[in-house]
Amino acid sequence: MKKQFAEQYGNLEQWHWWFRGRQRILEAAMRRALTGRESVSIVSLGCGPAEGLRWLERFAEPMGRVVGVDIELLHACHIAPSIEYVVGSVDALPLATGSFDVVLALDVLEHLDDDTVGLSEAARLVKENGLLLVTVPALPSLWGGQDVVSHHRRRYTRKSLLQVFAHVGLPVPRVTYFNSLLFPPIAAVRWTRRALGLEDRARSDFDDSQPGLVNEVLASIFTAEASLVHRVTLPLGVSLLATLRFGSS
Repeated sequence: MKKQFAEQYGNLEQWHWWFRGRQRILEAAMRRALTGRESVSIVSLGCGPAEGLRWLERFAEPMGRVVGVDIELLHACHIAPSIEYVVGSVDALPLATGSFDVVLALDVLEHLDDDTVGLSEAARLVKENGLLLVTVPALPSLWGGQDVVSHHRRRYTRKSLLQVFAHVGLPVPRVTYFNSLLFPPIAAVRWTRRALGLEDRARSDFDDSQPGLVNEVLASIFTAEASLVHRVTLPLGVSLLATLRFGSS
């Protein structure tokens, strides 16, 4: 992503409605998958700022570990004593095979020239009976300035994301769209900009946001999906979530 946006990322994670909503949805997914388990090992690939990993600590307690991996050296600041941080590339991870109970690749694959290599590396790290969670931006028609600023290579459909898993030789994951309740206004803005020829302007959507009442309302709407996403497969949304449990061989 552009350096200026990367420098703002840590602050945005603390208050922006999109980060807060996505976190609640992922927390719900992990609670369901990790019921009855504690002291799990977790790695978040392409994680961004180290302070954004703190929400994972409760799942690792009391004796587990949380590891973050990101290629941006500037994100390796403000690291809590309980968190490990590795500066490295997602498509060549300096981590042992089968070493984590939970592997997160959250909005990572779209940054890679070869997303199959990144997914293969992520899957390589998962322990037997472990969990892989992948999120990606959805629908090529929603391409816009945020994708440009973030240096995305692509947006996905449910079909194209499943094809990446199949190409890697992984079992079929559960895949659902999310950020569905806010899809209509987001799509309206993106499609209007596309009609005006503004879809490739290098301007972040986050530039239009600020803390306050509107942000809180949007966070509440997005967060409401946390109890829905894991019960039904949503047919449309701004993002996609793939969940794969690695069973015993």
